[in-house]
Amino acid sequence: MIHSLLDTQLLLFFIAFPVVSTILLYSISTFLYKHRWKAIHLSVQGSAIFYVIAVILLLEKLIQISIIGCALIFIILVLAIILIIQWKTKTEVVLKDGLKVLTRICFLLFGVIYVLLISYEIIQMIYIIYMD
Repeated sequence: MIHSLLDTQLLLFFIAFPVVSTILLYSISTFLYKHRWKAIHLSVQGSAIFYVIAVILLLEKLIQISIIGCALIFIILVLAIILIIQWKTKTEVVLKDGLKVLTRICFLLFGVIYVLLISYEIIQMIYIIYMD
């Protein structure tokens, strides 16, 4: 009983934490840097990993299949494509720049998927409550 309660609470924490981390990182970086766009970039890059984790957990809850391997392969492929494009355009590969672009892409992609999955969960919960 306690184990399932702990799993549920931990799952809810990781699902709700991306939004909180984005807002918190934006507030802290705005206070530190006083530059709005730098604060936005820092908060996006810092909270992208939390959106990836939340989407993986939501999809695993929804389809009952472990997809962490597929997500990691997808992220590595996107990084490879970014580095190849960087190599072709600049003839020099800087991993730090590639990782920055990767985190921004992951934030956009997984952020949209996160919003869609949360919306689906809310609609499903409303449907279950009012149809029973």
